[in-house]
Amino acid sequence: MSKPGQGQSALAAAVGLLSRRDHSRGELERKLQHRGFLHEEIQRTLARVQALGYQDEARFAEGYVRYRSQSGKGPLRLRAELHERQLDDALIRQALAQPELDWFALCRLARQRKFGDLPACDPKLRQKMQRFLAYRGFEYEQIRYALQPNGDD
Repeated sequence: MSKPGQGQSALAAAVGLLSRRDHSRGELERKLQHRGFLHEEIQRTLARVQALGYQDEARFAEGYVRYRSQSGKGPLRLRAELHERQLDDALIRQALAQPELDWFALCRLARQRKFGDLPACDPKLRQKMQRFLAYRGFEYEQIRYALQPNGDD
């Protein structure tokens, strides 16, 4: 049942959360638990919002990857973030393999946003760039590509 004094059903709470942004099933479950709903009611609610099409794991994963990749995050970091949100490995692979995502170009763009067009000739600066891009979650080959002079595309 709903939390005493709240007067809101788990379904209404879930729809309210989903009306603001997409959530993974795990996120939604955690938020409903935090609001004091019982496990059985949460499970029924999650099944209902999925059946109604309000919550979709694949849609969430693809949207999350699109949004976060545009803010300079790489595939390794996004994979970890999606695991934290309890998504299935197959869905994560599918979301990261979206054809419109060019991880090499996104890595280069992240480098340019942070460091401008500075050449990566100086070893200390090159290491700093590599650490930055690795922290952002880009793979070695993507980082190597991003550190090449623009003429070597």
